[in-house]
Amino acid sequence: MGSLKNDENPQLQTSKVSYEPLLYVNGVRRVLPDGLAHLTLLEYLRAKLIMGHSTFFGAKGIGLTGTKLGCGEGGCGACTVMVSSYDEKSRKCLHYAINACLAPLYSVEGMHVITVEGLGSCKRGLHPVQESMAQAHGSQCGFCTPGFVMSMYALLRSSQTPPSEEQIEECLAGNLCRCTGYRPIVDAFRVFAKTNDMLYTGISSVSPEEAKSICPSTGKPCSCNSNNVNDKCVVGDNRYKATSYDEVDGTKYTEKELIFPPELLLRTATPLSLTGFGGLMWYRPLTLQHALDLKAKYPDAKLIVGNSEVGIEMRLKRLQYRVLVSVTHVPELNVLNVKDDGLEIGAAVRLSDLLSVLRKVVTERDVHETSSCRALIEQLKWFAGTQIRNAASIGGNICTASPISDLNPLWMAVGANFRIIDSKGNSRTTLAENFFLGYRKVDLASSEILLSVFLPWNKRFEYVKEFKQSHRRDDDIAIVNAGLRIHLQETSEIWVVADASIAYGGVAPCSLSAKKTKDFLIGKVWDQNLLQDALKVLQNDIILKEDAPGGMVEFRKSLTLSFFFKFFLWVSHQLDGVKESIPASHLSAMQPVHRPTITGSQDYEIMKHGTSVGSPEVHLSAKLQVTGEAEYADDIQLPLNGLHAALVLSRKPHARILSIDGSEAMSSPGFVGLFLAKDVPADNKIGPVVYDEELFATDYVTCVGQVIGVVVADTHENAKTAARKVNVKYEDLPAILSIKEAINAGSFHPNTEKCLIKGDVDQCFQSGQCDRIIEGEVHIGGQEHFYLEPHSSLVWTLDGGNEVHMISST
Repeated sequence: MGSLKNDENPQLQTSKVSYEPLLYVNGVRRVLPDGLAHLTLLEYLRAKLIMGHSTFFGAKGIGLTGTKLGCGEGGCGACTVMVSSYDEKSRKCLHYAINACLAPLYSVEGMHVITVEGLGSCKRGLHPVQESMAQAHGSQCGFCTPGFVMSMYALLRSSQTPPSEEQIEECLAGNLCRCTGYRPIVDAFRVFAKTNDMLYTGISSVSPEEAKSICPSTGKPCSCNSNNVNDKCVVGDNRYKATSYDEVDGTKYTEKELIFPPELLLRTATPLSLTGFGGLMWYRPLTLQHALDLKAKYPDAKLIVGNSEVGIEMRLKRLQYRVLVSVTHVPELNVLNVKDDGLEIGAAVRLSDLLSVLRKVVTERDVHETSSCRALIEQLKWFAGTQIRNAASIGGNICTASPISDLNPLWMAVGANFRIIDSKGNSRTTLAENFFLGYRKVDLASSEILLSVFLPWNKRFEYVKEFKQSHRRDDDIAIVNAGLRIHLQETSEIWVVADASIAYGGVAPCSLSAKKTKDFLIGKVWDQNLLQDALKVLQNDIILKEDAPGGMVEFRKSLTLSFFFKFFLWVSHQLDGVKESIPASHLSAMQPVHRPTITGSQDYEIMKHGTSVGSPEVHLSAKLQVTGEAEYADDIQLPLNGLHAALVLSRKPHARILSIDGSEAMSSPGFVGLFLAKDVPADNKIGPVVYDEELFATDYVTCVGQVIGVVVADTHENAKTAARKVNVKYEDLPAILSIKEAINAGSFHPNTEKCLIKGDVDQCFQSGQCDRIIEGEVHIGGQEHFYLEPHSSLVWTLDGGNEVHMISST
């Protein structure tokens, strides 16, 4: 499974072909013209005409709108596509899922991109992955569905054997669903798992006897009969396929796949120098020296691999980088060499590739040598989603120097060495703990680049452990993370600390080494007394101010101590003479949290009447959604001369509007019009039931983000750019920014009489019947609006404006 006949050991011809930038999309050859360096792969796939800031580039897009734009920052997975490329070293085709919203268009030059439309359609027939998703009721609104389908498809194409249920869940960690729920989605993809995979491998975990009594509604062996109408079925762990999956023939999986284009096997990569809007330059060097020369010529150039950080900076933070250098094809930056004393990792190595090598190393080397490897494996499991790990690089994560990087504290703890090189070929080496200088600042001169990372093997009785606390387990940034290492020596039947390294993320402007704690530990006896004293030193070693960015100061402080406490227990449990002293009540603190595979329980009665009523039928839009053919507001092609709108938003929490000046916006490229409250022909009041708020703010704004007006332009980007140029002058007014401030100001909602009251709380407390009365405060912070389908509407008129048509988001 996975690789096709022409994927392995192809008969490469020596004859050269004329080189022009191109890629294949769903088996169709697409030439990439110059001038599109500013585009992402997603923009290219979805557009029918390539427009840019009121400039028509004369290039045709593809109009494949099945790949969706959701969050735009690689977190929701709605834009997932599969990319295939030929690897010269292994002489195999590699298949992996990526986020098209972050991938620069030219980064997939010479590759084969497969979107959800390339798998199947309602007319041609559905791919088994699509069919299973539809039959298992895995879609509701369907906006996220193509992304889920492509994540699962990429897993199957990249696997040599059927994946496990754990691997399936792991591959979906980078995909979010807003309405269906994950149980039916995971159920749909379990058809392809190692367990209970009759349709895929011809082997079933259900015995013939059990198969005779499979419930037609649930797929689980039970005593109900399909002819009975009112029998009740209870579904436990959903590990059996429903009979509605009969149409999903996994045995024919490999017969339906698009082959890797033979032309791409014959091509030899060529250095690229291409342009984009606004003078943007895109380079793809093939040698280290070329990359260094570019960095010397353009000191401010950004070196990119997966674009997972730079792409977000350019799109969301509006940072402008004029020169981008893609180093994906530089051999020296892609090395993964297992040496006698450690592992050499090129700076451009992708996280998923590192994870694979680390797992292989752990199986091949002595256990004591790979404690660092096992810590990195565990941390990488929870690093972003699969799509990000397939694109992002080791060097990119290091040089971004995020204060909450999951990996940088570990590099510091394990004693990793960073090799740095400049344009003249001069190289130097620095320890990871000395590399991070401040917030987003590292020890790199403008002409230098990070060449590689060296991870040394561990010594005997050297232990490394990773820690991470986040709001959720999968695909989330850390609140606090840590890498801890201890090297012990046994002397006279006691264990003495020979060396140590304690590093934290999320407690300072950059990853922080707790040097006072380290110095205190060295030379001490590893016992319970050491633990208490070390915690006191650590408490004073990590200083967090009350107004520290990120808040939760006390919680973050407690996490640093908690991590060390767990580390002490974990290490002690492996040492003779120490583990016996650990109280039984503490043992659970060092046990890893085991999360079983997703299961769900359904309890319902079968009440079938006729052919459809009362039976689980696939809803009418399911097949359109799983194939990407369902159209949403953003998928519909604008009419000729159609315009785009962007909102002018308040930047103040509470202020009086003094003036609104749109003159700068009017000179912006593609500008058509600016509309404010005075331009609304009818009442400016809106509301779902009671019209109690303004459509466009007139005299006051009462929150950041309140709508003041709308700008119309020829493209979406031009509209957003012009909207940001509208100059609003304010007079600041007192603002209430917290619940506590609202209480102090007596700012209460006027309609408090509309509430439901059941029981007497005070009487209950005074009755003496309560076992415990817990008093205190609970503080719940704000949430970022992390949407999937953006709010949008498409409006056009007919009959001279007398007839209005409108399509809105779901």
